[in-house]
Amino acid sequence: MARRFANLQDAPTTILSARLIPAGGNGDIVEQDYPEHCRVEGQIAPTVGFLLRMPTRSWNGKFLMGGCGGPCGLYLTDRSDPALVRGYAVVVTDMGHKGSGWMFADNNLAQMVDFGYRSTHVTALAAKAVIAEFYGNAARRNYFMGCSTGGRQGMVEAQRFPTDFDGIVAGAPPWMQTGHQPYAAYWPTLANMKDGKPILDVKRLPLIHKAVLQACDANDSLMDGIIQNPAACGWQPTQLICRDGADPATCLTANEAEVVRKIYQGPVNSAGARLYRGQARGSEMTWTSYVGQDGKAGPFWFSTDTTLHHLAFLPSPGPGYTIQRFDFDRDPARLAANDVLFAHANPDLTKFRDHGGKLLIFHGWNDNNNIPPELAVDYYRLVQGTMGGAAAAAETARLFMLPGAYHCRYGEGGGEVDWLTALENWVENGRAPDYVLAYHMRQEPYASVPVAGSEQRNLLIPRHPLSPDSYDRVRPVYAYPGVARYQRGDPALAGSWVRDPKP
Repeated sequence: MARRFANLQDAPTTILSARLIPAGGNGDIVEQDYPEHCRVEGQIAPTVGFLLRMPTRSWNGKFLMGGCGGPCGLYLTDRSDPALVRGYAVVVTDMGHKGSGWMFADNNLAQMVDFGYRSTHVTALAAKAVIAEFYGNAARRNYFMGCSTGGRQGMVEAQRFPTDFDGIVAGAPPWMQTGHQPYAAYWPTLANMKDGKPILDVKRLPLIHKAVLQACDANDSLMDGIIQNPAACGWQPTQLICRDGADPATCLTANEAEVVRKIYQGPVNSAGARLYRGQARGSEMTWTSYVGQDGKAGPFWFSTDTTLHHLAFLPSPGPGYTIQRFDFDRDPARLAANDVLFAHANPDLTKFRDHGGKLLIFHGWNDNNNIPPELAVDYYRLVQGTMGGAAAAAETARLFMLPGAYHCRYGEGGGEVDWLTALENWVENGRAPDYVLAYHMRQEPYASVPVAGSEQRNLLIPRHPLSPDSYDRVRPVYAYPGVARYQRGDPALAGSWVRDPKP
């Protein structure tokens, strides 16, 4: 590849390496179903790195960018690997820095900008230019797929750079990058602490979870341990408070019930104004990061590598800043000043719609990364109000709330979905998805391993279409506000479920 891209408009690019990877991989890059492809590493000035992989013999004429996760700092390929297998040219970015953790942002506005929005956009520009040079023509379709930080990248693209992609899948985005840790993790941790000791122990979570299921599991006509619509569950923790003569092992103290109430409620300031959403009913078994055990505070109480240290404030308070110093009256305004760099909650998708873009948003109701799922519902309702009503909004964006699903994938409800095919059908064939199929996998490994240099991938990420012996249950998840209801037959089969006419 002789051409240099140093003068590429808005994305001056240097190609650092290019090598041919045989089908199936070789050396330190091994994946049985990889096609033969050209592996290109590059850097966009000043520090945005990218990894681009282009099939040499099986290109389908399309391009997909995969999102990153957490603070990024590496090439996370799991969201783009399946597309590469399908013949896509695929790219990922390190979002402007190398290495784990949030220290890259410490008093570094330029890298905050890259992480906030610039890196995704300029990587798309650079990748498209290299693809056009390599194949002799531009990709005919451009897609983005990401979850968590990658979901935020997708939302930023739809709102700030609406012509970069024809279709976007944005999963479980942290709706406030700077406020996520104090609001979603420190708030419940603080609510559980009294005189330096935790009130609620993790051993009590199964008791609470069982009570919630008893109250709301049958709302979908089937008792199976999965709540289809937690937002409609009205169970209150006061219902579990011990009465006279009750066995303490079967009920909660008033203080424990108050902790549970606050976790569901979410953070408020001293005036009672809500700052963020709380956790969903049915997610209780995912609360282990902030609920204590055996008289010791939950793990988050001792967290040191947080966004608050490096990303949330300018100037940065530095590593000496402890989470316990966060003030729910004073500090929200300080977060807002910086979060403009990472904001992605603009409900006006008019420019993306006019470009012909399609946006699929998803979130698991049991998000075990503590990102409150109802924030996605709040955003989508704003989209509906902004874009001319529910029907008009659904022409451009659709939301899927996955029952019992964890952060990005897996979970007891089933969180494995073929999002790419759903997006292709919508963009290329005009078939908007009224529902998607969520599979519960027999095995749910999610081990991350280094591959080569800054590249990282996750083991055993499922490839669609799935092998029938890889899952034990499949159910429809309807576009919001639709909710699945069991009708008849084997509940493990999608055909046994229908859309509840009264979600």
